[in-house]
Amino acid sequence: MLGKQHVSITLATVFPLLVPMLFNGDGNYQLYSISILIAVLIGSLTPDADCGGKSKLYYDFRFVYEIMIPLQKSVVWIFDRFNLKHKLNLEYEVGNEHRGIMHAPIGILISSLLIALIVFILAIIILKESAVVIFVTVFVGLLIGQFFHLMEDSCTVAGINWKFPFGTKELKGKIYTFGKFKGKKDIRPAISEYSLWSITFFLLVGDAFDYIDLTQLSVYPLILLVLVLMWILIISIAKTDFQFWYQDIEKIRKMKKIARNIGK
Repeated sequence: MLGKQHVSITLATVFPLLVPMLFNGDGNYQLYSISILIAVLIGSLTPDADCGGKSKLYYDFRFVYEIMIPLQKSVVWIFDRFNLKHKLNLEYEVGNEHRGIMHAPIGILISSLLIALIVFILAIIILKESAVVIFVTVFVGLLIGQFFHLMEDSCTVAGINWKFPFGTKELKGKIYTFGKFKGKKDIRPAISEYSLWSITFFLLVGDAFDYIDLTQLSVYPLILLVLVLMWILIISIAKTDFQFWYQDIEKIRKMKKIARNIGK
């Protein structure tokens, strides 16, 4: 998917779970929530560090991109230097290709840990007491952001090999993100974005009219259930191939323009 779609869909997935913490009234909870959101935002783009200077990560988060490139090369060097392909009986070589090690569970785990360790060292020097908490929030946020990046790419025609480099377990859908159909655009990423963001909207409206108490921890299981059901629906839709999904680009632009005017 496109970088902006990764950001929007991932944040829309995570934000409903953080809304109760933001409304808790505890300053620490709010600080941790914001830290997780920032880490999730960066994590949602981090796997695309392997596609060269073409990703949104490269343009909008250049500092993180410059960190990720040597980290990616370090992972590749480790696999090559210690002959891990032979020792671990791997099916694939670990190289610098797009959707390789950076688009696999082992890759997002290693990269999240390494970035979190860098932040941890900086936190020890600057903050000292809160370093461990910051490490945990950054690590969890990065891991969640990268995990959903893989989930979103698994809905596209290119798909993801979830077992790389240990084997083949490709998951792919039928979403086109780069205009395979001339003059048409696949609207499923947009549907996913709006559907997920609607959860946050209903939570805020429900709290405003006292239908939902966001300060109660009991609201979490309900939010989690809705998110799981929503993702089951997103994955199911991604595997369909109805012509309805491919709408005229000019028509979509007009609809967005109308929506913006209504919002003013």
